[in-house]
Amino acid sequence: MSFRFTDIELAALVACAITGWLFAARGRMASESNWPLVYYLAMVFYQKTIGHFLEANFIYAGVVCAMLIRFEFMSPTVVKIFRFIEGICLIYVVWRTLDFVLFT
Repeated sequence: MSFRFTDIELAALVACAITGWLFAARGRMASESNWPLVYYLAMVFYQKTIGHFLEANFIYAGVVCAMLIRFEFMSPTVVKIFRFIEGICLIYVVWRTLDFVLFT
């Protein structure tokens, strides 16, 4: 049994792997880290070019949450709420990319 992936499916798997890394590392990262913003910049570019199977609203919601998490004057409860919403957005990206690769 061999798997053959197209270039678009391989790019989706890379996006899924990077999203999984960010989801796992987000709790340990400092709030001021620039990596989530770099990730979301790449995801917006990916969604606009070849990732049309991703809903743009989830990615934009993640961008807004990542930017709001950087504000240090918010209470820890508000930061946790935004991290939860961002986590939902990241899980959506993982789910849709795996769905695209495995079930299309």
